[in-house]
Amino acid sequence: MKTVYLVRHATAVDKGDKLPDFERSLTAGGEKEAKFMARHVPRRKGTPALMVSSFANRAIETAHIFAKAMGYPARKILLKDTFYGDVKPEILVDEIRHLPDKCSSVMLFGHDPAFSALAAHFVKGFKEIIPKCGVAGIEFPSSSWAALRAGQGRLVFFSSPAQLKEEKKRLRGDLEARLVDSLEKILGDVSRPAAAAVKKNLRRAVQKLVKEFLKNLPAGPPLAGS
Repeated sequence: MKTVYLVRHATAVDKGDKLPDFERSLTAGGEKEAKFMARHVPRRKGTPALMVSSFANRAIETAHIFAKAMGYPARKILLKDTFYGDVKPEILVDEIRHLPDKCSSVMLFGHDPAFSALAAHFVKGFKEIIPKCGVAGIEFPSSSWAALRAGQGRLVFFSSPAQLKEEKKRLRGDLEARLVDSLEKILGDVSRPAAAAVKKNLRRAVQKLVKEFLKNLPAGPPLAGS
């Protein structure tokens, strides 16, 4: 099996008259997006065996943040000029097919619309646009990169910072509600008046507990459902 992660760069500063496009760096918000996303991408096969990035600053900076979060040596990130800009899918496919077969998984950092088109090339029915710092994980039933074919991939993960934050918000609300209900019942069985007296403190304590719990969740599921 082979797995490709397509990572669109995080939010970057706007292009100015004196700033070449490839020199644009991540904004503070973009750095936060990348750190958040890197923590929640499920590592189905551990740390990616190889990371390859466009030579644009915003893609390289995104790659470095993911590398740090995943324990991948930043010095081993490969830079490819063919991953920069609005590249045709065929060019990217050719690059992927020439990857060393000893690498079972690869994480690519680049741009859109090229990456969305590449995902559509590999996955039947894929019509999504990969958002800023969005990640599409695609798995192939092949032992060789050279053997990859159009429509052969299976989408195993697709999300973005905004989507994961919404999932985290829903999970937090669900956990808080379930814990409060359970604890109120347990305390109420002992003394309803005493349970009512600590109701506000109980909710605050549960909120703090759930917040700490979510902070310590391991990477990937249950937030990222793949």
